[in-house]
Formats: sequence, structure tokens, C-alpha cells
Amino acid sequence: MQRLLSTLQDPSPRNRRRLRLIAAAVVAVLLVFFIAVLAFQLGRSSGVSTAQRAASTAEAMRAALASTFTPTASATATETPAPTFTPTLTPTPTATPASPAEWAERYYDLMLEGLNTLSVLDFSADRAGALAQRLAQEQGLTYVPASYFELSAEPWAAFVAPRTPDGVPLPMFFWRSTETGNQVEGQMLMDAVAALADPETGYTPLVAGISQGALRTDSQGISHIVTVDRPEARGKLTAYVWSQTLPGSTFEVVWRSEDDPQWTFRAVDTSVALEENPDRVLPDLLLSGPLPADSAIRTEDGAAGIFIEQAPFAQQRLQARWQPSLASDSDPAAPALLTGYRPAQVEVQPTPLSALATILAWLQDGQINRARPFVARIDLLTDMFNLGLATPGDWMAVYVNDLDREIQDGGQSLRLRFFDNADRNRTFEAIFEQNAESGRYVLQSVAPVILASSAGLVTPAPPRPTSTPTATPLPQVAAGDFTLTVPLSDVVEGPDAAGILNPTLEPTATATPTFTPTPTDTPTVTPTPSETPLPTETPTLTPTATETPTATPTEKPLPIPAIPPETAAPLTGYMLLTDTGRLRGGPSVEYIVIAGLANGTPVDIFGITEAFDWLLIRAASVDDGRTGVLGWVSTQLVVPYGDFTGVPLYRADGTSVDAPPEAEAGDQPSLLSALPTSTATPTPLVTPVLRLPEVESRPAASVPAPEAGEQVVTIGGASIPPDPLAPVAAVAADGRPVELAVADAVIEAWSGIFGDEGGTWVGASSALLWPGATAYVTAAIPDDAPDAWTASRVRIVAAPQTERVKELALPEIAEAVEADEAIALLGSRAAPGIYLLARDGRAQQLWQYETSAAWLNGDPNAGFVLREPQAPGGIHTFSWMRNDGSGLQFVAQPYRAIRGVAGDAYGGLWWIETPDATIDLWQLWHYDPATARVALRLQASGEVFGTASSQAVPSLTPELVAVQPVTEGDPSAIYLFVDTSDTTLLQPYTGVFRLRVDTDAAGNSAITEGPQQLLEGGSYRGPLVLSPDLSRLAYFAYDPDQPSLTSGAVKPANTVNMLTLSGRGASIIRTAYVTETRFEFLAPELAWQGNDRLLLARSRFAPGRTDEPDRFGVVQVQLPPPGSSPADPIASTSYLLPRQQSLMDFAPCLDPAAVLVLTRDRDGTQQLVRWDGQNQVFPLFGLPAALDRTFLCWQP
Repeated sequence: MQRLLSTLQDPSPRNRRRLRLIAAAVVAVLLVFFIAVLAFQLGRSSGVSTAQRAASTAEAMRAALASTFTPTASATATETPAPTFTPTLTPTPTATPASPAEWAERYYDLMLEGLNTLSVLDFSADRAGALAQRLAQEQGLTYVPASYFELSAEPWAAFVAPRTPDGVPLPMFFWRSTETGNQVEGQMLMDAVAALADPETGYTPLVAGISQGALRTDSQGISHIVTVDRPEARGKLTAYVWSQTLPGSTFEVVWRSEDDPQWTFRAVDTSVALEENPDRVLPDLLLSGPLPADSAIRTEDGAAGIFIEQAPFAQQRLQARWQPSLASDSDPAAPALLTGYRPAQVEVQPTPLSALATILAWLQDGQINRARPFVARIDLLTDMFNLGLATPGDWMAVYVNDLDREIQDGGQSLRLRFFDNADRNRTFEAIFEQNAESGRYVLQSVAPVILASSAGLVTPAPPRPTSTPTATPLPQVAAGDFTLTVPLSDVVEGPDAAGILNPTLEPTATATPTFTPTPTDTPTVTPTPSETPLPTETPTLTPTATETPTATPTEKPLPIPAIPPETAAPLTGYMLLTDTGRLRGGPSVEYIVIAGLANGTPVDIFGITEAFDWLLIRAASVDDGRTGVLGWVSTQLVVPYGDFTGVPLYRADGTSVDAPPEAEAGDQPSLLSALPTSTATPTPLVTPVLRLPEVESRPAASVPAPEAGEQVVTIGGASIPPDPLAPVAAVAADGRPVELAVADAVIEAWSGIFGDEGGTWVGASSALLWPGATAYVTAAIPDDAPDAWTASRVRIVAAPQTERVKELALPEIAEAVEADEAIALLGSRAAPGIYLLARDGRAQQLWQYETSAAWLNGDPNAGFVLREPQAPGGIHTFSWMRNDGSGLQFVAQPYRAIRGVAGDAYGGLWWIETPDATIDLWQLWHYDPATARVALRLQASGEVFGTASSQAVPSLTPELVAVQPVTEGDPSAIYLFVDTSDTTLLQPYTGVFRLRVDTDAAGNSAITEGPQQLLEGGSYRGPLVLSPDLSRLAYFAYDPDQPSLTSGAVKPANTVNMLTLSGRGASIIRTAYVTETRFEFLAPELAWQGNDRLLLARSRFAPGRTDEPDRFGVVQVQLPPPGSSPADPIASTSYLLPRQQSLMDFAPCLDPAAVLVLTRDRDGTQQLVRWDGQNQVFPLFGLPAALDRTFLCWQP
């Protein structure tokens, strides 16, 4: 230290230079450290910002509550130039309130605005409660169950008390005033409760919320409120009465319980209930609980103070009724003004403890005869006297259960153990019985006992302490699952709804398994009245329900040949099902079902129809226990172990083209006696117009040889995808069956499987271990179980063969469309399946697994596309159906997901497939109906979109939105419109692009133009919908300048924008529609009706603590015709549902003036109506609650 001081004090030039160098080095080190900290903070902020943007984009929907109920024309829409993709400036946020008073004032103003907006349309208590919560969350306030309490349902009134981020409660009253036409009024209570605060204990009224309360209005229009604080507020139960001095004036406290000496109830263990009193404006208070020994009301009622009553020991309970008191009660000349509450009736609740206390009190007073009614025998009093029970003591008691254990939770029993706390040798046990008539407890026996243990018993000190209750923390309530089940028979009912039909759920016997356990082949139409009368202004013809005749089956031979059990099949396979399949008596859905089939059932294949749509099989087992059963199943339900080259052919009627092996077709004995007695009326099959297309074959990828120690296996089993936690069946190279435990294995796949010419190993999942796949396995093989392998690595080198295209035929579609009977396709949000709704009111199930349907393009004759849910690692498909009932089902290549399906105006189908593995690759496939060929048109990586994006991202995954031929009729040059997502960050809507793809005569394709970014990531929300002529793109967006309800980082869409893609005004973005109040948002449904009209839904949150949207109105946005000036006005018309109905779904019809709208009443009743863009709807059908989706509409 001395040397350091000498160095610092050395004035020589050399030493000064040395000190300056040291100082500079120290400064440099500090500067480097500061820069590093700054860089870390900037990186952290950037990461948080990215996460917030991802969370914001992935939001479901947020907002609330209603609007006007008349059609309005919007102002001229705003024009926005084409985006330049420069960073968007974040608007200056609203200043955070500096004090609780500012928090309260802002929330109070928003609540009044929102509640009065809601009052215009369909006010309800549930919606008001939901609004209180949503506004609190939007403003960053804390909202807990104690923040809201409904004081009155009609007229509505509530206590609301959200908390600031610092935990300060903001108590308020809100109520609907009948004096002002049901306008909502309110009052902030912060000043009022502050004046009532107790500075010594820190207690402030209403801080913890209220446990009971009510608002009532007297005959003069003056309102009164009674509130009871929650027990967490303080040890003493506390109540207040608030009254107005004049109608519409503010509330003031006119009575508080702590000013009444008789009100000494403890808060924690006192129950409170309200009971209406017809003679008083406010309800009576019914109180039940223990009271302190020195309580005035307890002394007046004669409750014996023999025992020290303190939890967890037994306590006497008093039942009290407190009635509202009026000034005229004590002074008849005074006005009948409410002054508070007074005790009207008090009694000790009969319990064994109260009976024992009475007995001991009379013994100690020497009045033995007065104790006689409380004992079963007179000698018991003598015994008690001899036991010294007439001598006073510090008595305490505890109830004992049948297991001889003390009851310490407030319960009671007929056994009471009591002791003198000053002398534990004085311990006794009394047994009681209750008189069934009087309810009085009678002593049956009393005897001394040894207090075996004091465990669990709290010894009070001093012997007779003053009760000082402590606050009990708020109980934690565990959230549970809530399931609402609505019967499928719920339909529109009412005396004034003649002619309103109720569609009957009618599962149709199909070649695919049905989710209905016992489908009805012949449904019955049930006409059901509706509670909504048909409008009289525009009479409409309503179809009359008619009984569908039931066909009487006739005994006829089934086309099942007699094949001996020992006959070997030319081909084998297994059933691939998700539900019970149907084995039929012939190759058509017209034939009876002779047995049920389970998933994975092995089958022998003996025949196939000429159309390749039905197989003659022998099932190893069926659902009723039989084995080796012959019958017919749909081809698409069977996975064959090979091709059908050697399988005999059969005609459509089941007769043999080629002779079956070892036997000619013969008459099969009739099975009708053991089968259902009715079948559907046969419908002649329609000859498919489409040909089964040829699928372009891809060259097999070269595969590396297995490494040392790797075993070559072929995956078995029957599930796609397999259970990742169960062992996977496989066959080793030597033909030995083994089971692979792959739960802890590293799964990889050879990239050549996915079309990658380079070839490398990429990460995959066990979901790709499909039956028939080939893999290299590194595994531990135990000596004692050589067939049970524990895999450490599995490398997939070959995918199984799958059928890429299948023909479909649905004559029901053709017949309904041709007869002008088809109305719409319906479905359910809760379960898969799509139903055809006909004009006669029948909803007939035609598809089992599909969950969506949409027109292929603007031409309805081009048909529609149906999609199934895409499970990761599963089989991905889509179906294309035409109005003539013909169609095709397309299956993605193994291990691929389908990302978007589109069609051009000439019937061609396009779709994108991406691998279910960690490889950046996508493929564009095309089906050309003119050549009946499916071909790969383009293969590329997501880098083409990443490099074209305004946001620096390495790669984006495309989703096909639309396809537009460059020249009409020529699919060799097309424009693709694609949406993108970042699958690494799980972030959707990362940019919309347009690119051109050209295909030469040899079938080679390339991107010749673009990708051009049309919308940048973060500027839009889905769904993206293009007009039928592909000239306009409509999409949702969130505009921070448009007032709307948000919740933290979640910002629901409040705007619909339109981007013109071609023609006049190209590249101009216009705002087509914005939310009309700040208490609503736009539901994620958007549809075109023609090229100049948009349909969308106004929404809010469903009542209760849920994020489910409550759609309350449908909007029709009228745009200028294509090619018009960008300055031409845009108008909108809303239809808002009355009587608190909810909009379940809507679909534009082919008739450009009609929209199909599905509504639901509060009781669950559903109705399908037609909306023509005016301020009224026309009822069509009552629908079962199970059908809550409308996909597409032919006609209303």
C-alpha cells in the first residue's frame, strides 16, 4: 500500500505518463463493458419484440359488444398507396395513469360508453359482466372473481372493482336507470370508501369485494343497495346500506353494521343469505354463525356462556334474521325512510353443544329440574352432579366422529368430548340423540374419559381469552373442465311457425366408415314449428314435410361367391379405419351391411370391380365374433400388400368377369333374417364423367447402404401415424417379426424420399414410421428377448407405396342439383362430417371425415373442394366434387402435408406439398382434366420467398391461395398467389407473394417472374380471399388508429382492406370496412359474393370467462365494380341479430342477392334464414344444434 501511494505521489514525467496509460486502459475496459451490456440489452429487446409480434399475430380474437341496429352507409373508403415495405412507426401509446384516481376515471368512462352502446341492441347481464372483464384487461388492470358482483338482474346493477397494477381496488357501482330509458349510470366509490376507512386497523370497505349484495328501487324511484364485505376483508362481518336521496342521485352510506352493538358476527365462519321481504324494499339478511361470549344479542337470546368457544373447538351457532328498518318503525310520524337493518328474530341453533351448555348452566345454578327436558333419564343429572359437573370450570368441547377422532372443521356429531382446560383430569364424553319432532338434542349418557392426546387441540391462554379473529386468505379455487351438452333434437319450436321444417340428421350408408354408431338408412322428415313467424310482407312458399316411404326388402341372393375357407387369396391386406367399417353384401352402398370391421383387420382379397372402387374380401374377424366372413368393402378402406394385377374382376352388380379361384360364383344363402329389416331406396349410380388420372412417376432416389451395426427392417402395423409411445411392429431382413421401442430413438429420413437430389439425412419424427416403410435401425437386442429391440437410431430410407388418386361418385349430389333441390352443405365445429341440406328439409350426411368445403373458383360448374383435418405425420388428402356427382380424391405423397388447393377457370387443380421433416423444400402439383394426368410442375425451397421478403428471413413456407392462367385456356403459364409462414418461429402471415410459373412442352417448369411481395408480414391477418375474377384480394388487418378493444399484446382485427391486383387502380390498397364501435371486432370469416361484394361478421366475446367469439351481426360491403375509379365510394349494410341471438355462420349463395345465415338463440335453438341485404331475414329451417356450420350454398 505504501508503495502504491508513493507511485501516485511521484511527480516525475515518466510516472505521470505511466499513470495516464493506466487510466486510459481502465477507461477502455469500462467502455468495452458498457458496449457489451448495451448490445445485450438491445438484443434482448429485439428478442422480446419478436416474441410479442409472434404472440400478437397468433391471437384468436378479442373484443366486445354491440352496435347499432339499422343499416348504415359508410363514408368513402380510404385509399392507401401500394406498400413500400418500410418499417411502420408505432403510434404513441396512451399515457399510463399516474394515480389510482386516474385509473378509475379512465375505466369508469370506458365502462359507461361500452354499457350504453350495449344497451342499444341486446343488453344482458352476462354481456355486461364480460365487458367489465375485457375492459379491465385491455387497460392493464387486474381482474379477479371478486372484481364483479351482480346486484340486480332486472334492472341490471353491479358492483365492479378492478385493481390497478399495484393492487389498489377501484370500486364502482353501475346500474340501468328506468328513469332515463334504461341508460346505464354509474358512480365511483373511491372517495366514499376512503371516508369509511379505519385508520387503526387499516380496514377499508369493499377492498376485498362483496360476498352478498342487492339493489332494489322503491315506489318513489329511489334506489337502495345493501352490501356485505367478503370475509377476507376483516375479522368482523361487515355490511353497509347505500341509498339515493333522490331518483338518479349518487349513493350515500346510511347504515353500517359496525355502528350497531348487536352486530358482532365473525366473518370467517358466518354464512349470509338474502331473502326477499315483500314488506320492505331491501331483502332480509339471514345470518348463521358463532358469536362471542360477550355478545349482547347472544346474552339477550339466552345462549349459555359455559364453554370457551374458539375454533377449532365446538361452538354454539345463532340464527338471526335482520330486516330493513324504517324511520317510521320507531316513530309513526316519521317518513318511511330506510335507515338500515335491525334484528327481527334471533335463536340459538339446536346442537349437542347448546344442549350441554344449557344443562351445565342449570346444574351450576342449582336448578336441576329445569335441565330435565334435556336429558333422557333423571338419573343422568344425578350422575353429572356426582361427577362434579356442577362445579364451574374453563370448559372446552370438541365433537368426535365414529373413528374416535376430533372434528375440527366446523362439523358436528352426536358425541361430544369436553374438558376443563384448567384441570385436564376433568374430561368427559357425552352422547346425544336428536328428537325427530322437536329437533332438540337429548343427552343419553355421560362418563369420564381419559384425554388420550392433546394433539391437534389448541390450548387457549388465558383460560377465557377475548376472541381476536384473524383474516383468512382468499381460498384458491381449482379450475375444472366444463362441458355443455346440447341435445341434437333442439329445433325451432313455437305455435306460429307453421311450415318451418326441421332437417333430420340422416347419415347415409357410405363406403367409408361412419361415426354414427347405428346409422339409419331411411331417414324420416320431421316437420317442426319455429318460434319466429314467417314475415308477412314477402310471402314465401315453404316446402311441406312428407313422410319418406320405407322400402320393404325382398329376399334376393347377394353377389357373394362361395369361396372355400382353404382357398388362397391372390392378394392380402388390412383395413385402414378410424371407426367401425361396414362389410356389405354387394359392391354398392345399396347393399345391406352384414358385419362391422375394426381397424387393422387382416383381409384376403378375392376380387375387385371394374371401376376399382369395391373389393371382394374375406375378413379374418368381424365385430360379432365370426371369422372368415366374405363380403364387399370400399377400395379406399383397404391397404393392400401389392397391386391388383392378379385379382379377378367383377362387374358393378357383383357378377364375375373372371372366374373366382377354385369356385364359380353361386347363390349365397340369404342373410336378411339376421340383418336390419329396412334399407334405403336404391339410387341408380351415375357413370363418372371423369377418368381416373395417371400420376406422373418420380424416379427413385439413390439410397446409401446401411452402416455397420444397422439392421434393415420393413415397418409393419396398421396405424398411420403410429403411436409414438407404443412399440412399432417390423419385419427384419431375415423375415423375423420384431418390435421396436422408438420412444428414445433419434429418427432421421433420407432427403431423397422428398425429392432432394443432393441426398442427406434430415431430422424426422416417429410419426413417419408408416406400415411398409423401409428403415435402417441401430438397436440393442437382448439375449433373453431377441424380438424386442430398443432402438437408439432409426433412419427411414424408403416410403411405402400409396394410391395417389381415387374416383368418387355421389349420385345424391347430382340428383339434388339437377332437381333444383340442393340448398347447402352443412357441418359441425365439434365433429367431422359434411351434410347435404335439401329443399325437403333433410340434412343427409355424405362425407364422414371432411371438415370444410368451398367452391373451387367463381364458376360453380367447376365444383368444390373438401378438406380433412391434417394430422402431423398422417395421410393428407382433399376431394374435388362436381355438381354432377363425380369427383376425385387426391392423396399427398407419403410424409407430405398439403398446403393449399386452388383451381383455375378450366377445371385444373393445383396444390402445394411440403415434407413432414426438417428439409426446406416444397412442390407444386397439377391435375389436368383435359389429359387426365397428375404431374409435378415445380420444386423449390422456401428461400425464394425469404429473399423476396421485406423482412430478413432465410426461408418461408408457402400456402397456395389462388392460381390464375396468364392466357385463358392455357395452363402452361400461370400466376400463383401464395401466403407464407415461418414454420421455425411458428409465425403465420409472414407475407403474400405472386409469382409466375411457365411449363414447356416437355413438362419442365420454372419460376419466370417474381416472387413479388404483395403484402408484408405483420400487415395482415387471415383468411385471404380473392374475388372470383382474381382481380381483388381482401384480408383482415389491425389498425392501431381505429379504436378497438385489445388485451395486452393481443390485438384483434378491426379492419378489412382490399388490394387491387389488376386493371384500374392496380396495387392500390383501400380500406373496405372498419369496426363501427370500439366494443367489437371482426370474426375471422370473409367471403366474396360476386366480384363487387364482401360478406363478413361483426363479433364480440361470448359471455363468461372465455375467448370464444360471439358473432352478433353480418355485414355486406358493396364495392365499386371492377375497373371503377379507386375514389368511388364503398357502402356497407349490417343486419344485427335481435333477442340476443348469435350468428353461427353464413354462406353466400349462387343467387347474388341471397345469403344463407345460421343463427342460434340463447336456449340453443338454431334457425337457418335467408338474408337479402336488407333489415330483415326470412326463416327457412330449424336446425339441430349439432349442425352449426354453413360451407357453401346453391340456393336459399
